[in-house]
Parts: sequence; C-alpha cells; structure tokens
Amino acid sequence: MKSGFSYSLITIALLQADIAVAQQGAADGIEQIIVTASRTSKANTDLALSVGSVSEDVIRNDNAQHVSESLETISGVLLNQLSGGQGHNAAIRMPINYGGYTLYLQDNVPLQSAAFYNHNALWWASTNSSTSKLEVIKGAGTSLYGSGAVAATVNVLSTSVNTSSNELATTFGENGYQKFNGALVHKMSDNNGVRFSAAHLDNEGWRTHSSVKKSEFNILHELTIDDKQSLKTSLIASTLDQQMLDALNSEEFAADPTQSGLSQNVLDIDPRRDTNYARLSSEYQYESQDFYASVIPYLRYRSNDYIATWQPNMPNVESSVRTIGLLALSNFEHSSDFETTVGIDLERSEGEAYSYQPTTLTTSGRSSKTFPEGHIFYNDTTRYTGISPYVQHIGHLSDLLSYAVGLRYDHNEYDFDNHLPAYDDDGFNNRSIPSRSDTFKHFSPKASLNYKLQDNASVYVRYASAIRLPTASEMYHLKTKETSSQLDSLNEETSDTYEIGYKANLDKLSVEVAYYVMDVKDAIVTAYDNLGASYRTNAGEVKHQGFEFGANYTFNPHWSLALAYSQSNHEFGHYIQDQNRQDRDERELTDNSLQMAPEYVANLRVNHNSSLLEGLQITAELKSIGDYWMDAENSAKYDGYTIANLKVNYQLSEALKLHVRLANVADKKYALQAEKRYGRERIQPGAPRTAYVGLSYTF
Repeated sequence: MKSGFSYSLITIALLQADIAVAQQGAADGIEQIIVTASRTSKANTDLALSVGSVSEDVIRNDNAQHVSESLETISGVLLNQLSGGQGHNAAIRMPINYGGYTLYLQDNVPLQSAAFYNHNALWWASTNSSTSKLEVIKGAGTSLYGSGAVAATVNVLSTSVNTSSNELATTFGENGYQKFNGALVHKMSDNNGVRFSAAHLDNEGWRTHSSVKKSEFNILHELTIDDKQSLKTSLIASTLDQQMLDALNSEEFAADPTQSGLSQNVLDIDPRRDTNYARLSSEYQYESQDFYASVIPYLRYRSNDYIATWQPNMPNVESSVRTIGLLALSNFEHSSDFETTVGIDLERSEGEAYSYQPTTLTTSGRSSKTFPEGHIFYNDTTRYTGISPYVQHIGHLSDLLSYAVGLRYDHNEYDFDNHLPAYDDDGFNNRSIPSRSDTFKHFSPKASLNYKLQDNASVYVRYASAIRLPTASEMYHLKTKETSSQLDSLNEETSDTYEIGYKANLDKLSVEVAYYVMDVKDAIVTAYDNLGASYRTNAGEVKHQGFEFGANYTFNPHWSLALAYSQSNHEFGHYIQDQNRQDRDERELTDNSLQMAPEYVANLRVNHNSSLLEGLQITAELKSIGDYWMDAENSAKYDGYTIANLKVNYQLSEALKLHVRLANVADKKYALQAEKRYGRERIQPGAPRTAYVGLSYTF
C-alpha cells in the first residue's frame, strides 16, 4: 500500500526543463483547438480544464490495430485492448476498470445510454474508417455532459467533407490480420457535399479462439445553408462478430499465453459475441456575431448477444437498446467579456434483456447443478428517461483573468417491466422482482478560474461535480439473497474533482501539466444485512489523486519528441468488504490501494523525418506501466511492463503511402492486465511481436 503521492525525479527534471523552455519560447506558437468542451472551437489555453487531443496526422501514421494505441499518447490515458479483440476497458484518472466512469462520444453525441452502459463503447465508433481527431477531457466534464463524465470524456471526431479526399487503403499483418478501408467524397457544390467511408477488419487473432470480424460505414452530409446556418447529418453503423475467450491463471500463462483459457467443452460450442450498431444524427447550427445555437436530434440502436463463458452454466445473453434523443444549446455573448450557454439534453431509451440456458448442462464441483435447456434467468424491458437542463457562464475579471461557472440538473427515471413472475429463487440462486420504477436526481455545479500568462500560455484552477448512474442490470438483475426493497435506498455515485494546471503552446514546444484530486462518494458496493442477505447500496468512498504531464517538442524539422506521463494514487477512503456477511469475515479495506491502479503510465515517442530519403517518417515508441496491487486486499502485486513499438511511414508518391509497423519489438512476454478474483489470478496476456504492412492511395 502506498502511503501517499510522490513524483519521480525524472518527471520533475523534465517538467522543470520544459517550463524553462516555455518561458523563453516565442509568443507566436500555434494554439491547439478543442471542440468537446463547449461543442464549439476554442483554444485549449482558454479552457480551465485538462484536455488532450490526437491529430489526424498521428492517427493516420499510427494506422492502429485498435484506437487505444493513439489515445495513449495523451497523458493519463490507458485503454487495455482486451484479448487482442475490439473490446476494451479504461484507466483514466481511475484504476483499470469496467465501470461507467468514462463518457464516450462520436461527433459530440453519446455512443450509448448511461442506463445501459457497456465498457466496450468504442466498439461502435467509426475509428477504422472516419476519424480526423481524438479528444479527451480528463476529470469531470463541463456542464454539457452528465452521467458517466466522471473520470473522462472521450470524443471521436469524424473526418469533414471539406477536408477529405478519396482514399483506398489496406493493411495486412501476422495471425491473419486484414483491414480494408476507403472513402469517397462527392461535392455537389462548394456548400454541399457528402462523404462515404467504410472499413472491414478480419483478424484470426494470436490467441486460440480470438478471431474478430468488424465492418463499419459512415455517411456524412454537410450543407452550408447561408453565411449563418449549416446542417450536418451523419449515419454511422457497424457490426462485430468476435470469438470469446477468458483470462489465464499464472500456470496457464507461463505454459502457453496463446491458449484461450476455456475448456474444450466450452470451445466445442464456439462461444461468440455479436453486436450491431446504428446511429442517425443531424446537427443544425446557427452562428452570428454574438449568438450561437446547436440542435442535434438523434436515433440510436445497438444489440449485444453473447454466451457468458465466465459462468459455469454458460447461459445465452441477448440485449438491445433503442434510443431517441435531443441535444440542444444556445450561446449568447453579452459583450466581449461575458457569454452564457444554456442547453438541455433529452433521452428516451428502451432496453430489452433476455438470458436463457441454451442446452442442458450439469456443472461439476461441490455445488454441482443441472441447468435444463430453455430455463429463463431473466426477461425484462427497462425504459429510461433522462432530462438534463444546464447553464454555463464565462466572464472576465480582467484582461488576463477569466472565470466560468456552471450548473447541471440531471433527472433520471427508470421504468422496469419484468416479463417473468416474481419469485425468490429459481433454483439457481436468481431472484425475479416485481415491476417497479426508480428516479434519481442530482445537481452538478462547476466553477473555474483561468489566468493567461501570455496569448498562448495559461494557468487554471477548477472544481467540478459529476455523477455515475447505476445501470439497469445492476439494479434489477438480482440474486436470491438480494431484496428489491433495498433498491429504494440506492443512489447514484457522486464525485468531486479539484484540479490545478498549466498549459503552453509555443513555436517548438507544447506542454500541459495538471494535478488533480477526485473524491468519489456513495460508491455502489455489495453489502449484507444482519441475516446475511446481500444487497446493493452506497457504502464506499474512494480517493483519487494524480499528476499528469504531456509535452511535444520539435528540435528541428527532422526530429521531435512526445511524452505522455502520469503518476497517481487511488485509495479507499472508506470501505468494509463483506460487511455483515455471515459466511465470510469482514475485511477493513479503508486506506488500501485499489486493485489494478498503476503507479504510473508513460508513453514516449521519438519521431524522425528523414533528410536522406524524402517522405520517410519513423516513430520509435516506448510504453511503460508501473506496478499495482492485483486485489483490493493488497495481497499480491503485479510489476507492470515496458514494451517498445516501431512505426515507419514512407510517402512513395504524392498519392501512394507505405506503412510498416512492428509491435512489441523485443517480443517480450508480459501481462497486459493482471488481477485476483476470489483468490484466483486472472491474467490478460499481452500480444507478442507482431508485424503489419499496409498501403494507402488518395485520389
């Protein structure tokens, strides 16, 4: 257990050196423009929050197997690509986790509903076919964003019609990896155009039973009505078919990290995950000298069907969510020094959940049971309504000092309709509760100060409150000993973020530094009453604090360096595990470190544009993850890992580009993720050395 937060000497040295350069730098540096914070373009030094971005050039040169490879160039951002497929979790100002603490957007519109949160949300983004930029707000979001914007807001921005060209590309790699993508732009006039883009990925996978097939397309239509009005309509859709596998124990990992972690009986039924997604949105914008308005109605659908291989009886799970929503805001400039944004988010979602036993199966072990074919574990519909008005005001106290205050009110209603009769036990420790309704309400205040040291440098301080809603599954899919009456006392999780930071964008250097403290209250945990019956309640408090440092330095036209580094500490402020449980001793975990919370996350890139061979660009990358506890009891530690990657891009002609990538250059055997659950180690092995080669042609 770490006693407190400490900085590494190398980080302090780098920070002092870069700030010294920043103070001596020229005043005509290039500003970084951010969209996510306000849905309009603003210089990042005008924003009192920590926000990172990945440019289109970096995204294209990465030509990544998964978008996480590019996102991790932002300080404090870690996404684990699970089992080499398209699934992922996240660790942004949080330990590695699967909870609903990160809000995922594409083009400012949520990819999913908070009431039906899935940690794999980037499944559904058009990251293989249409991405011009990635933006990440770290910490609680602005007033524009509600539930889920606790630790971060990740926004995938699609390529614009006006900045795009026709393109065909293909990438091949080891283990049967193939990716084909392309885009076609058609402009009816200077003010009216459409972009069609699509991609198909087929990967057999380096582990047994880990093949992935994903297809996606994106249609974007942009129309400039006049000098004040514009309309942007987008249709994104995707389908994913992925074989399922499991984590390994330490013996399996040591013997053969390529194995699936599944028994032969499970492999014989070929368990898969199948998810389909579609979203239609249209944004109307009006902009004059002192007024801006944006209205985005959208329709969204997703399905997610799979076999739960981690459960001994391997039930089938089928779910779907249909959503209609509206995002509307208007911004008024009262004068050159004051502006106010008012808006409202509306959402109506309907989620269907169905789980059943596909074949008769008898489990082994001391508690063996026979699960008959056709047995239904749950079958229900949950309707979710979200109404969230907000206001945000920005003003100037002087030419250099500005402030921002905001308030968001989230009103969330769940209407649960159970299609099964109510019962206490189905014979397999599952409870079916009567249909019911639940409501959650919360005010989230925000406040910040931003001081401009010069036109392209600033310091800031901010406070922001945020919430995480319980999902429909957490609330209504209960076990036998859980009681529906105790749901009445269940509240949303709340967080308070305190942050101070520094930013500068100079001619050769851009740097961003942030220190944050985030307290999560009312964490949803499992507790037990005096009779030993379990229930979900708000009983945990967690303290997160950390330091983030990001820098990009251009030595000359041929050499540049990019560093993303974060160091953090995550502890239980208050948590008693198994409190009041009759068959297991309570464990006092207060002040323990959270499991899977790396001490540091670092990404270092050295970029070289060859002076000997025009058009050749080489990137050497070092990725390093610090040690962490594998369980909440802090009984076992994982040492972390460091791997190196190499990326080469060569512009063969004005239209044709060659890309070569070598992941894990040293072929290091390592665990991408390691944890302990119920005393059993669960290791997600990292991929071995893998080579990729591709061509892209623009016309």
